[in-house]
Amino acid sequence: MTNTKLLYEIVYDTLKAKILSGGYCVGDLLPSERMISEQHNVDRTTVRKALKMLVDDDLVEKLPGIGTKVVRGSEKRVSDEGETETKALNSPKGTISFFLPPSVHRTDRISQPFYSTLFYHTEREARAKGYACFYSTLDEHDDFESMLKRQRFDGIIFVSNVSEKFIEMAKEFHIPCVLVNEYNPHILSYMVDNITGMMNLCEYLIDLGHRRFALIKGIESYLSCQERMIGCTYAFAKNNIAPPPSVSCDWEPDTAYQATKEFLLSAETLPTAMVGFNDNIAIGCLRAANELGLRVPQDISIVGFDDIEQSRYSIPALTTVHGSIQQLAISTIQGLLYQIQNSQTLTTLKTYIPVSLVIRDSAAPPPAHPVGSVRG
Repeated sequence: MTNTKLLYEIVYDTLKAKILSGGYCVGDLLPSERMISEQHNVDRTTVRKALKMLVDDDLVEKLPGIGTKVVRGSEKRVSDEGETETKALNSPKGTISFFLPPSVHRTDRISQPFYSTLFYHTEREARAKGYACFYSTLDEHDDFESMLKRQRFDGIIFVSNVSEKFIEMAKEFHIPCVLVNEYNPHILSYMVDNITGMMNLCEYLIDLGHRRFALIKGIESYLSCQERMIGCTYAFAKNNIAPPPSVSCDWEPDTAYQATKEFLLSAETLPTAMVGFNDNIAIGCLRAANELGLRVPQDISIVGFDDIEQSRYSIPALTTVHGSIQQLAISTIQGLLYQIQNSQTLTTLKTYIPVSLVIRDSAAPPPAHPVGSVRG
């Protein structure tokens, strides 16, 4: 597989993107190694390698007994992509904001693999086009109107289930805006093809011989969750399989682990396949199954969605659905810049990024003698 990155490179890219975007300013201390390792679900050695790369880039310095301090921001050239990139950083044409809804558990949602990768590619594409890009969370109770009055945004990227009122405010201020990973009929919206991806994933499991499923869903108010449910439902109906039991959690591995463990302990009959609605959820499912003595995939198959970097290194490696986050970011920036450059054009369109099935080690044909129960 091309363009595969190691875990420490992903951590490095995420921290670098936040420094370049102004999320960490000159003089700020980065989170501790322990906090970074917990945010990214990696060990301390991985974090230290990432921090070493930032030191080598002259972006941060290590202060014994104090921590890691940011010493340079976007004014410092940190890549080898040429002087054009450096000039774009120093003299941006404008500013693009990248607004995330707050995490259920964390104040810094950019630590989630999907969002950190999305922002990394968005910021990179914006910078290549000469625009500075930074991110912030946007809570339901934030005074967004005052923010729009105080700061000048040439364009806004809203992400996931942002409140409708914020989109309306941006339009009232005549700020070009787009929506990614969600749909709004009044602005450009960009999503991966959730329905097709989940339908293909479930049919792959059905072709392997599975008939007993369980669904571990994300937050049900998210359109991505709803569309993935549609894909599952279509695949099961097409193959005359009754709707399987489902459990809802958020998108995090820790809550998925708890929800999955409770479900498996209470189930009268165990499924032979579990479908996590994203890779984070599937990773939580893997841990729950392992703690209950279930072998994956010999006793139970577990699959995910998104093809985040961690899915390649889980044990076993996850079978999942790949939707190019890089292409999602590129399309989003292209749509936003079109509106910035054509201010009189009102564009409303829902664009889907194609997906593909990634077959790894966590799915196999069901066992000849399925495990009946994990109850004591």
